[in-house]
Amino acid sequence: MDESLQELENELKTLPPRRAATRWLAQVNRELAAELPASARPRYATATNLNSWKWLGWRTAGLAAALALVAAIGFFNFRRAQPEPTGPVVASVLPAAAPASVAAYQPVTATNVLYDLKDEGAVQVEGDTSARQVRARYVDTYTWKNPRTNASIKWTVPRDEIRVVPASYIQN
Repeated sequence: MDESLQELENELKTLPPRRAATRWLAQVNRELAAELPASARPRYATATNLNSWKWLGWRTAGLAAALALVAAIGFFNFRRAQPEPTGPVVASVLPAAAPASVAAYQPVTATNVLYDLKDEGAVQVEGDTSARQVRARYVDTYTWKNPRTNASIKWTVPRDEIRVVPASYIQN
């Protein structure tokens, strides 16, 4: 952390907090008391009451999970109930080099993760101007998927990127 910011933070820590004015605290308490009388306040204001609106999200999530389970069971039973073909089955033979199967893979995701950023110091560039050299290290991951067979290929490649950033010096 910058030394001047650290000094400012230490100075702020030594300052005592200012007490709130008693008139202001009394006004806030009066307004809160007028908003909800003591007899109308619930005894417990937590989400432990099942009739509370806070449990609506859990009820809805449970209902959605139950409906998804029923739909999944119905789908699998429907697929199992469909008749199998009874006629002769003709097998198609693919040639040895199957360009159609290679083309069936489609790119799905491409991600890059920065795992190291390092300032490598000052360098001289054209025209005797100063600059800083910064090295960024990434790991790129490419994923292809065949939608017909659901097979996937994942390729991970490390990559270095070196940037030269102009340096500006401020003089007081």
